[in-house]
Parts: sequence; C-alpha cells; structure tokens
Amino acid sequence: MDLLSTALNSWQFYLISYLVFVVIFYQSYKAAVKNAQRDGAATIVLQIIGATSILVLAPFFAFSFTNSINLWGLLIAASIFYALNDRINTTARKHLPVSTYSIISQMTTVFLMIIGFLVFKENLMINKVIGGALIVLWNVVLAYKKGGFVINKYFGLALLATLIISIAMSIDIGISKQFDLAVYISLTLGVPALMIMGAERIKLEEVKREYNSPDKKFYWITGISWGLTIISLLRAYQLGEVTTIVPLSATSTLINVLVAYVIFNEREDHLKKVLAAILVVVGITFTVYQL
Repeated sequence: MDLLSTALNSWQFYLISYLVFVVIFYQSYKAAVKNAQRDGAATIVLQIIGATSILVLAPFFAFSFTNSINLWGLLIAASIFYALNDRINTTARKHLPVSTYSIISQMTTVFLMIIGFLVFKENLMINKVIGGALIVLWNVVLAYKKGGFVINKYFGLALLATLIISIAMSIDIGISKQFDLAVYISLTLGVPALMIMGAERIKLEEVKREYNSPDKKFYWITGISWGLTIISLLRAYQLGEVTTIVPLSATSTLINVLVAYVIFNEREDHLKKVLAAILVVVGITFTVYQL
C-alpha cells in the first residue's frame, strides 16, 4: 500500500502514464475517424466518451468548485477554442499520417512561447529562440518532398489546430486549480461537444449513427485515453518541475512515429520523420533549459 501511495504521488508515475495514454490516444484516434461519415459527429462522440469516462476519477480528487463569474467566463472562452481545435483535429487526423500529425502538434510549444512573449511579456531567452527555431525547422523539413514543399490543406489544418490549442491553453492558465481536476477535464470536453453540435447543427441521430459504426471500439479507446492523457499530464506538472516534464513528455512524438510505423505501416519518409521527432525533442528541451 505504501508503494502504491508513493507511486500515486510521484510525477514519474504520471509521466509514464501520460506517455502510454497519449500514444494510445494518437494511434486509436486515427483508427476511430478514418471511416467517419461526418467528422463533426465523430468528434462529439469522442468528446462525450472522454467527458463521461473521466468522471470515474472525480472522487479521487479534492472537490472544489468556483463561483467566480470571471473564471466561468474564461472557461467558456477557452472552451470555444477547444471546440475549434477538437473539430479541426478530427479532419486533420483523418487525412494525415499519425507520425506527421504527432510532429506538427509540437508546434504548440512555439506558439505558447510567442504568446508568452507578446501577451504575458515574458523574456525571450536565447535558448527559447534556438529551441523554437529547431521545432519550426523540422516541421519545414517534414513538408519538403521530392524537390518541393508539399503542404496540403490537412497539413495546414493541423498547424492551425496547434495555434488554436495554444490560445486555449493560454486562457486556461490557473483555471483548472479552481475545480476538481476530473470535473474540469470533463467540462473542457463536454462543453465543446455541445458547441460543435450547435454550430454545425448536428442532430442527435447523426451522433448515434456515428457511434454505432463498426469502429465503435476505437471510439471508446480514444475517448477514454483522451481524458486519461490530459489528467496524467496535468498531475505530472502539479507534482514535478516543468523543465523536467516538458522535454520528457515530448518524447511521445518519437514513440508515436515508431508505433505508427508498426501499426499503420507509415513507412514513407520514415527516417526523416524519426530524425524530425528527435530534433523536435531537442528543440523543446532548449526552450525549457537556460543556456
């Protein structure tokens, strides 16, 4: 029991959990939506499963709930960007290789750095510039094929999604501490689901039809792993140091590239993707460690 208690209060446990769940999430997401009839409905199915399943963990966290109108306003604002990100993600993930999307998603670090400099007036250290440049460089290299740049709309959508999620996370800073962590994650998945349903005028029957597809098991795997991915990373950040967690969590990019090679047979430009993933991790490491 003491060993279990020690593990549940260590950042190492949650970091390892994050790496396991995020790889499952990325791989199963592709399998879940590759045959989706309507991307918006598929997104809602995943969000609802994630929002409801994560509530199982709510009793394990101290119950807290804010009555601050300002914080609720920030949550709604963040949810708008989460809704946009989740919806765009489904279409981008449906058409891009898992390995490619995994590398592009690390641009979030660059956008957060830019937002921190422009909005929060944070110092732009030389190590952050070098790290950001490495991440951008290898995303450019990833788009370069056979003598030219191949940036299709899905590559662009994935890049747009990283910008949107960066804005959402910037708005989100400090809000999660005011809620039961599992309840908070449930809200950031459930509220965007309602927003997408309203914005795209998606009927409940369409959501049910998407859920009852042959890929139902992948919807469940993706939805459950989605919530567990978020909660594992947040707990790792709460218990550990950001400068340690960020570069270690970024290794999920390399793991996803390797796993996609096996599961989805993503062998095109594989060595380039592996090199890009490694240098993205190096770039992220530069952004969090001072020279």
